[in-house]
Amino acid sequence: MYNNIFNRFAKNKFIMKKILLSSIMTFAFLISANAQQWIEKTSCNKQASEIVNEAINYLSNLEHLMAVGMAKGALVVDQDCECAKLVVAAAASNNSDWGSRASKLQNINVKSLTKIERAWYTVLSSSNEDYNETVKKAIKMYPTSPLLNWFETSNNDWNSYKKFASNFPQHSSAAYNMMAYGYARGDYGDKPDFNSAYQSISKSLTMHEGPNALDSQAEIAAMEGDYEKALENQLKAYDYAPFASPYQPKLVTYFRTVNKENLTKTLQDLQINAQQAIEDQNLEEWKKYVSEDMVLTTGDSSLTKFYNQTEERFLEKTNFEWNNFDLRDIDVNFSPDMSMAVLTFYASGDYTMNDTNEKVDYSTRASAVWIATGSGWKMVHANWAPFGGSGIPK
Repeated sequence: MYNNIFNRFAKNKFIMKKILLSSIMTFAFLISANAQQWIEKTSCNKQASEIVNEAINYLSNLEHLMAVGMAKGALVVDQDCECAKLVVAAAASNNSDWGSRASKLQNINVKSLTKIERAWYTVLSSSNEDYNETVKKAIKMYPTSPLLNWFETSNNDWNSYKKFASNFPQHSSAAYNMMAYGYARGDYGDKPDFNSAYQSISKSLTMHEGPNALDSQAEIAAMEGDYEKALENQLKAYDYAPFASPYQPKLVTYFRTVNKENLTKTLQDLQINAQQAIEDQNLEEWKKYVSEDMVLTTGDSSLTKFYNQTEERFLEKTNFEWNNFDLRDIDVNFSPDMSMAVLTFYASGDYTMNDTNEKVDYSTRASAVWIATGSGWKMVHANWAPFGGSGIPK
């Protein structure tokens, strides 16, 4: 029985491998017609070379996860495709403390590399201090290489992207993407030029259909203040592969910005409801507004020391009773990424001391910090101080 199970497993594994190889071959055929040859002569067979050149195209367009996936596909077609290993190394971090680029470079058979590949290997192996000089030397040896010339482009010289697009028009999708930022920032001229920015992004998308250009178009729309357009494009970028997507954080930011008015009203209501739970000493209601993962720190209007709000402290008996309490003028200010909000407001009312029956007029100003969590908005800090009247008693 075990032999039968093993034989079926081995047969299924063989079939799956054939399906995978067939899919990769089909993909290689589809991209071969319009493939951008970043490296004409690679250390790979013909089909793997077509795939790895497309992987380099994804790499240049800052779609590193897709580049790594394609490089691994090239290695399935040709396990001796050293250029694919260069792509994997290039996508990895070169951080000296935790990055894996150095170890990935060590796994490459340098003797099998072609001339351009070896120059790329040298660039990847260089330190941050020697990088620019290493790139210049490589370009001097191979001045017509689009790959090596791409390494010379930089945000320190926005014209370098225009130069690259002029010299290597077939490889300039990433260059046009970066030029869009230059126009939107006003680096080409005296002021931002959003029309030219969108034209550049459009050119980029006609040459390479990928999520990063859509992410860039969304960011440029946000720079212009058009968050509806930003949300629309970011959603398209996110739709490429939603699971663990690098485009998700900005998608949330744009969504919250578009719905800022409603979100402001929601937070104002949350602050009022949280305060009512405090007055009523309703612990279950109060728990709705605080996080289980982060303790609420509070500074009372009695001007005593800050403290952590615990369940025990929440349920402590007070030496006074509220007669009335009102919050007003609640102003909401969001962090740039819309993940945190600072609320400022005023409160007024009066309370009666339990031991003397003295009625005390209450008037304070206050602030509260709320953060967005997976279970909704939660308050993590509050601070109160007397303002034209008394705070609560010590």
